[in-house]
Amino acid sequence: MIRGALFGAVLLALAVSDSVAIAITATVDLNGPVQLSQTPPMGWMSWELFRCDIDCDVEPTHCVNAALYESMADALVSGQFLKAGYDTIHIDDCWAALNGSRDPVTNELIANSTRFPEGMYAVGSYLHSKGIKFGLYTAESPHTCKGYPGSAGYEQLDANTFADWGVDYLKVDGCNRNKSYYVTGYPAMGKALQESGRAIAYSCSWPAYLGDDETLKPFATLIQIGCNSWRNWHDMQCDWPKLSSIIDHWGDYGNYIRQFAGPGHWNDMDMLLIGNDCITDDEARTQMAIWSINAAPLIMGNDLRNMTDSSKAILLNKDAIAVNQDPLGQQGYRVTPKNDTEVWARNLNDGSVAVGLYNKNGGTATCGWDKVTDGYMETCDPQHEQCFSEKTQAEATQECCNNPDCAGFSFNPSTESGCFKPSLACGFLKSPGFIGLSKTNSSANPGADITVQFDQVGFVGNVTVYDIWKQAVVGVFQNNFTATVPYHGTGFFKLSQA
Repeated sequence: MIRGALFGAVLLALAVSDSVAIAITATVDLNGPVQLSQTPPMGWMSWELFRCDIDCDVEPTHCVNAALYESMADALVSGQFLKAGYDTIHIDDCWAALNGSRDPVTNELIANSTRFPEGMYAVGSYLHSKGIKFGLYTAESPHTCKGYPGSAGYEQLDANTFADWGVDYLKVDGCNRNKSYYVTGYPAMGKALQESGRAIAYSCSWPAYLGDDETLKPFATLIQIGCNSWRNWHDMQCDWPKLSSIIDHWGDYGNYIRQFAGPGHWNDMDMLLIGNDCITDDEARTQMAIWSINAAPLIMGNDLRNMTDSSKAILLNKDAIAVNQDPLGQQGYRVTPKNDTEVWARNLNDGSVAVGLYNKNGGTATCGWDKVTDGYMETCDPQHEQCFSEKTQAEATQECCNNPDCAGFSFNPSTESGCFKPSLACGFLKSPGFIGLSKTNSSANPGADITVQFDQVGFVGNVTVYDIWKQAVVGVFQNNFTATVPYHGTGFFKLSQA
């Protein structure tokens, strides 16, 4: 049998923000002016875990300095990540001299002399000596998000400086939320990079500052000015609610934004949490699968020097990486309606289809509860509690019951908000108006059975199903395939005509 196309022909829609007037030519070259990032970028970035930690006396192995990036480069090589395709170390904010400092003679950006005593060229040279690309950060604003000097008004000078330092990839943040400047600033930086004499991949954060509605963002313009990827929406935070909200957002808008993705220009879902203890292994597999189906950059935000074997196995899964890096470059999308369980799919270059069976909130555990009023049992681990809003008490109860890492939760009935607690060891905290529920016993969530109908993804007749996580053929099936998927997990399969 002949497989039909999962996706129809791409119809380019040109859209702009309500508050920003942008002139766009009638015909857009979807290849862009710079032939870089022909597959989604892969690498490691410091921001998710190390943020702007600059106190190297207190945390010498955890601060933003040259030693951190050199040690991560070493771990990228020794951990086999470079060999797998994670080829760039990205320095994020807080690397420069503070207080708007530039070189008094040349006006060039300069690195913090204490934390980067040999300058940024030396850091880049170390990375290049390992076969690793050098990623750096600036912002289209007078200052970066943490108050360091930005590139607004200095685009050509800074692009030339970055080229002299050997930068291979530049992330350009927004930070000042000045939408009117972005209209000229981001194109100016794109032009400056193209004229710098060095091939520098250009990551633009412009869309992330234009609100929630992806249909109002100037993606065609981003392609024209040479953006090789762009941050669309909210920053990743190290918890499941934020991760799942980003997945929901891509599900809601994926069928629109995928028309702008392809070799040289990618929608960026933000950093991978895999390897951090803020998500479970099942949640980590979900992120790897959904990011790969959406052709999103795979940029790790963890500590490469300290990682579990299970996290490493997810990140190094060669079949998952192959889906992400598939040369066809078609972004996938959510095939079924938004629900507790969903089917996602992506066409691949060899005629097969990658399918994700996503269990967002399916399956039902059973629990017993103790209840207190005018307060709640508090955790001693507040950095790992997960707060929520707009949930009924029944919804919060079931969500906590389904999650084996939830020991109980606080709840304010008047605002329908509260926090899920990973433990309750710090005792009763008096808080008038709140109630607290503590889990006394529970049965494990058995997961959910999720089915992909083969005609949903363009197949008829016999279909071979390959399990990407198990790296083994499951069998040959007709009409549909069903898998039991753990809570917050995603079954990840490759379907091909038998």
